[in-house]
Amino acid sequence: ASTSMPIQAMCPYCGNYIVTVTSRVPGLLTWLLCASLFFCGCFLGCCFLPFCIKTLMDVKHSCPVCGHELFHHRRLPQ
Repeated sequence: ASTSMPIQAMCPYCGNYIVTVTSRVPGLLTWLLCASLFFCGCFLGCCFLPFCIKTLMDVKHSCPVCGHELFHHRRLPQ
């Protein structure tokens, strides 16, 4: 179940039952929007606006105990 919200899961690396820690990371959607804005004439830094909008970023889920990445919620499939 891919989601952007923290979830309860059992970590396959350390075996603990945990609530995932989420962090926002740039993904395909973020980069495509940045490139689109750049080619539409946003040269003075405005093209980097998608990197400031949380809902446009991918979400990485990690174990708070061992730190391993458990899965990645992608806004666009790769």
